Amino acid sequence: MPISSIVHLYKRMLIVGFLSLWSFPMFAQLQPTEIKVIDAENGNSIEFAAVQWKGLNAPTYTNGTTTNRKGIAKLNASSNQKLMLMVSYVGYQTITDTITANGMRYTIRLLPESTELADVVVVGKTRAQILRESPEAVSVINAKELQGRSISLETVLNKTIGLKVGQTGGLGSSSRIIVHGLEGNRIQILWDGIPMSTSDGAFSLDEIPIDIIERIEVYKSIIPARFGCDGLGGAVNIVTKEFSTDYLDASYEFGSYQTHKGSVFSRKNFPKSGILLGAGGYYTSAKNDYSFRVPERENLLVRRDHDRFRSYMLKGKIAFTKLWLDEISTEFGYYNRFNEIQGILKNIQHAENKSGMFMLENKLIKSGMLNDRLNFESHFSLSHTTNNFVDTARVNHDFEGNIYPSPNGQGETGDVPHNSNDKGLEINERINFDYKLSANHSLNLNTLINYARRQPSDNIASQHAGFVIGGFPSKKTSFISGLTWESKLFDKKLTNMLSAKYFHLHSEIEDLTSYEMIEAPKKKNNTTSQIGWIEAIKYEPFRGFHLKASYQWAIRLPNSQELFGDGIITFPAAGLRPEKSHNFNLGFLIDKNDVLGLSRLQFEVNSFYMQVSDMIKLMKQHMAAGYVNAEKVHIKGIETEIKLDISPTVYAYGNLTYQDVRDVLNYLPGTQAPNPTKGLRLPNIPYLFANFGAEYHSNRLFKNWYVKAFWDGKFTEEFFYFWELTELQKRRIPRSFVNDIGLLLTYKSKYSVALECHNIMNKEVWDQFRQPLAGRTLHLKFRYVFSKGIF
Repeated sequence: MPISSIVHLYKRMLIVGFLSLWSFPMFAQLQPTEIKVIDAENGNSIEFAAVQWKGLNAPTYTNGTTTNRKGIAKLNASSNQKLMLMVSYVGYQTITDTITANGMRYTIRLLPESTELADVVVVGKTRAQILRESPEAVSVINAKELQGRSISLETVLNKTIGLKVGQTGGLGSSSRIIVHGLEGNRIQILWDGIPMSTSDGAFSLDEIPIDIIERIEVYKSIIPARFGCDGLGGAVNIVTKEFSTDYLDASYEFGSYQTHKGSVFSRKNFPKSGILLGAGGYYTSAKNDYSFRVPERENLLVRRDHDRFRSYMLKGKIAFTKLWLDEISTEFGYYNRFNEIQGILKNIQHAENKSGMFMLENKLIKSGMLNDRLNFESHFSLSHTTNNFVDTARVNHDFEGNIYPSPNGQGETGDVPHNSNDKGLEINERINFDYKLSANHSLNLNTLINYARRQPSDNIASQHAGFVIGGFPSKKTSFISGLTWESKLFDKKLTNMLSAKYFHLHSEIEDLTSYEMIEAPKKKNNTTSQIGWIEAIKYEPFRGFHLKASYQWAIRLPNSQELFGDGIITFPAAGLRPEKSHNFNLGFLIDKNDVLGLSRLQFEVNSFYMQVSDMIKLMKQHMAAGYVNAEKVHIKGIETEIKLDISPTVYAYGNLTYQDVRDVLNYLPGTQAPNPTKGLRLPNIPYLFANFGAEYHSNRLFKNWYVKAFWDGKFTEEFFYFWELTELQKRRIPRSFVNDIGLLLTYKSKYSVALECHNIMNKEVWDQFRQPLAGRTLHLKFRYVFSKGIF
């Protein structure tokens, strides 16, 4: 289908959809009474709280529902009817009250339960627990595991079963997420369900303040169609906290190697007018001046002396919650980043990179339409980026302290000098419709349209080479739409999710006709359409035991970086085909309270198998590098995890992942020459790793104090960092075993201090492509939180 036809169809859908939405109020009757449930101490909305009601003289509660992600439940009752209300949630005291059904909103403030965990009656499930029990293979990290910690998002993800983060250095360095053996661009990063533009290196995951995160969802081998994105190996969805009250969260952290992290986030609520104002930002910087042994010359110990990093982000938000729509909000922000380029094999002393980004986001939400069956959400985002890579030094350095002229006259990192001035524009529009067919059946339709444009410029490089070099003006448009039918059968013991996804990509790229660069670039078009689908099923034969199975025919469209190149060392690649994969998962989950003398037991085993074709790989071609469809792999593996609440104050966990990623390509790309690496494991992908730890926490040691002490361990088996074709080529990253310890003290839920030591034994650690990481580091963090409830 031509892209113009798709855009035309999409416009018609929008017009019809909005006409339907805006005409609906004419037929609306009395608005249902709303119950808003919040935490009495911090004002946070409580999702999935159980809300039950009955008539004043009725003997039992005959009606019930749960709160949505904003902590709101809707009661359909006769006008002005007096009702007895009961609200309950895990870990909170149950509240009963009398209300009148009059179309107004009542706010219920739940107090945390102060009794022992064993005495708490479970009356509902948290959002994290519901996700873990869904048919997909998913791991969930909740806010309690993150709050107040002095760690990066990368460190948190590195503890997750089935997931590994490959790193290249300290704060601000590039990293890649590996899920079930697939990595990098094959793993989608989502921010509140919206794909992040991280493929161009605009953000580092370790910059994101950990305290603004509500939970992290890791989908493995399956990407639910409701997210409206592509990908092969899975997705990481970072869900931020939603506040409907006044709050302020401020923190500052000091760390080794001159690391500083500061953040402030606030919101002001005007409940009578239904207006929310938010503002905040963060700042990070580090010198990253730790010592390392030079790869391939490991008798030479040097200090990183050109790896300084600095970034900051400022954001503002305004939201309206008392219009016909549940929420109309606009967010705007600016991001700025600077980093020096640190050489590992070569001593780089002058090259550096600067980038900036302006961001705009708009969100529309309306729930409870068509007799409380239809929910609608629209999310628009726009980002404009600039990037300046400078590499113009006339001298080069080595690690012995010698200085010599640049081999090419200027530059340290490549064949020509650079002073780029690249600009990029990216626009996303995501629309989601969720329709409840009946109590046990629902439909979800999600559509994501993406437009990206790149305008590179590097006059110094072009003048030095004698022709236009690097990336050329290019643009792409993609359209991804998914439809999901979810059904619950046999008294909700069986859950089935069936999804179909449509992918369309159209790109216009000025590409070279040959990599010898003897001809002028020509405009090339690339149009492709694909259909994928997902089948996921879960069966709960008895309470707390879940059997899961899923399959996905996964598609990943080439992204902007792969299609356009970077204008520095990577040339455009107009002819890229989508990556494809058959993904299978089979496993089970046990989640039981008060079993075997434990407060809670969670035990999970998951096996996976994938057949991946048309994998996109960066390859050297003559004087340049470019992305090509050059790999075919098979992946098989198994993962297991156990989590134990040994008592109300003691928690322990452990997980183990084995993943075998093998090259199965018969011939070298574009030739009939046999592939010498067929049957070998892909390099730079760990095949065996484990995480384990224990925690003690209590709010009874001292009055008004919450204390948490913890230990985390991480083990990674030796693996290759490049193809090892003979016994003489020992290209290996050695086995590592790293331990972290820490202490968190919180006073009156407002003031907290965290002290942590990472890699306490100061072990030497190497990661992807044999990059040296820091040894022992110390971190001290102070945090203040203020929140006021609505009365």
